[in-house]
Amino acid sequence: MTTVAAPLPALDRGRAGLRQALASEWTKLRSVRSTWVCLAIVVVAGLGLSALVSNLEAGRWAQLTAAERAQFDPVRFSQSGVFLSQFVVGVLGALVVTAEYASGAMRTTLAALPRRGTVLAAKGLVLSAVVLVVAEVTAFASFFLSQAILLAHGGKTLPAGSTVLNQVRSPTIPVDSLTTPGAFRAVFLAGVYLLVLALIAFGMGFLVRHTAGAISVFVGVLLVLPLIVQILPSSFSQPFERYLPSNLGVAMTVVSRTHNNFVGVLLDPWAAAGVLVLYAGVFVALGAWLLVRRDA
Repeated sequence: MTTVAAPLPALDRGRAGLRQALASEWTKLRSVRSTWVCLAIVVVAGLGLSALVSNLEAGRWAQLTAAERAQFDPVRFSQSGVFLSQFVVGVLGALVVTAEYASGAMRTTLAALPRRGTVLAAKGLVLSAVVLVVAEVTAFASFFLSQAILLAHGGKTLPAGSTVLNQVRSPTIPVDSLTTPGAFRAVFLAGVYLLVLALIAFGMGFLVRHTAGAISVFVGVLLVLPLIVQILPSSFSQPFERYLPSNLGVAMTVVSRTHNNFVGVLLDPWAAAGVLVLYAGVFVALGAWLLVRRDA
C-alpha cells in the first residue's frame, strides 16, 4: 500500500511576497524599544515646544512693534516641535535599516525574502505609515493646543479675509483656525515634511549601512550644509538656499511670508514639498540600486 503525501499548504509552496514582508517588517518595527522612544519624542516635542513657544510669543504681543506683529504667525509657532522631531525621525528612518546590518539580521531577512526590492518596499511602506500617522496626529494636536493657549492669553480669531494690516492694528493676539488661508496646508505639510525626512534617512541607511554614519550624514545635510552655504559669497549661495532641505521645510510650514528672512528665499509650499520628495526618491533609489548589487 502506497502512502501519498498530502499537498503542502499554499503558503509553504509559494514564495513570500509583499504581504508577508509587510507583516514581518511591522513585527520588527513595533517590537524594538527605540521605535517607541523615537515616536514618543516626536509627540512630546511637538506638543511641548508648541505650548512653550506659543506661550512665550503670546506674552510678548503687547511689546511687539508693528513690523513684528505683521510677522506674527500662529501656525508656525504651533509647529515649533518640528525642529527637534526632524532629527528624531531621521534617526528612526536610519535605524530601520542599519540596525539589521549591525546585528547581522539582514542576512536572515534576505535569505527568507530573496527579492530585495520587496524587502526595501516593505520596510519603506511600514516606516512611512507609522511616521505619517504619528506626525500628522501630532501636527494637528499641536496646532489646536497652540491656538488654545493664544486664546487663553486673550487672543481672538480674526474675521475671514483679514489682512496683515488688520493683524497689526488688532489690540488682541491673532488666532488662526484651520479655515484660515494656508493654515490647513501648513499643518498638513508639517507631517509630510517629517515623513519625507524619514525616507531620506531610510535611503541613507541603505547607502551607508552604519547607524552612526547614516545619522551623521543626515544631520550634516540638515544642519552643517546650510552653515556652509551661508559662509559662501551671496552670489553663489542665494540660488541654492531655497533648495536646502531645512528651507524647504520652512516653506512647507510657514503661513506668513512677510518676515525679512523669508523674502526671496522660500519656494512655493507645494513646490518645496515636490523638491523634498524628489530628494527622498533619489536617496531611496540609490539605496535600492546598491541593495541589489551588494552582498548583505
